[in-house]
Amino acid sequence: MSVRRLRPLMRLGALLLLGACRDATSPAPANETTFDIELRWVGSKPTGAVAAAFDAAAARIDQIILNDLQAAKVGSKEAPFDLTKCSASMTGTAALDEIVDDLVIYAKVEAIDGVGKTLGSAGPCLTRVTGGLTVLGIMRFDSADLTDLANKGRLNAVVLHEMLHVVGIGTLWRRKGILADSGLATVRVTGPLAASACVNDHGGSTACPGGAVPAENCLNLDPALTCGAGTIDSHWKESVFQGELMTGYLQTNNPLSKMTLQALADLGYIVSLTSAEPYTVPAPPAALTSGASAAVWTPAEALTILGPPLAPRFVVDDLGRMSPIRSR
Repeated sequence: MSVRRLRPLMRLGALLLLGACRDATSPAPANETTFDIELRWVGSKPTGAVAAAFDAAAARIDQIILNDLQAAKVGSKEAPFDLTKCSASMTGTAALDEIVDDLVIYAKVEAIDGVGKTLGSAGPCLTRVTGGLTVLGIMRFDSADLTDLANKGRLNAVVLHEMLHVVGIGTLWRRKGILADSGLATVRVTGPLAASACVNDHGGSTACPGGAVPAENCLNLDPALTCGAGTIDSHWKESVFQGELMTGYLQTNNPLSKMTLQALADLGYIVSLTSAEPYTVPAPPAALTSGASAAVWTPAEALTILGPPLAPRFVVDDLGRMSPIRSR
């Protein structure tokens, strides 16, 4: 047998052995044939519209992503994984020693600083060495902001947006090598499937030239809009894609486009496009097409500025060994 064929069998054998030795109290993988997000609440589980929004976002992503990911060992009996390594806010949770099938998200809703201030944050914490996709992510939000968003009819869009950051939109672009010119005016996502969807499905031949999708660079925005490290490089460019779900600003209508679904495919997921919503790249304001240096896009609707996504902190290999991710 060749070495190339032997290695996958060795990895599989190692995972089976780890599963056989897993403590009886450790959760078993919930679904071993399709993609599955397991939500775990830290502290009190919310009720009503807030809980429903999280459940709806997880269910929708479960329908979008079709492939079962390689199981990943998180922690060990000798060295269980402390969730506060992901975020200091994740206190009061048991350290982990288990096998994760697909994705576990720890979510926390608590009082932070009231309406209109810190919304919260979300993103991946652990990613796989093999394939580079998320094993474990966290989501933390201000309860007052979520109640306010529910009253405004924007809650479901916010939660779905942030959960897609956990899965990898905007947060894994750099590590997957599809973010070009980070920090520059020309920053863009070079995933070919997302770029093709921009042009062919959404009429964005002018918006997405050269086989790439513009990412947020904090240019051409109304000066009243806050834009900084939490928005730049990790969202679609607002002045180009006004209103698409994965820009950094939430409008009244925020469609989940084929472009965003295909961006998941560019990361390595197998996706169903049936959940995509109708979306057309809007015509840019005349001032922008004329190349005026002072041109800005002024939103016609009130926007909600979304929280900065979190970057992954660790990679875990096939044997459960973790290594910190060093920023590049």
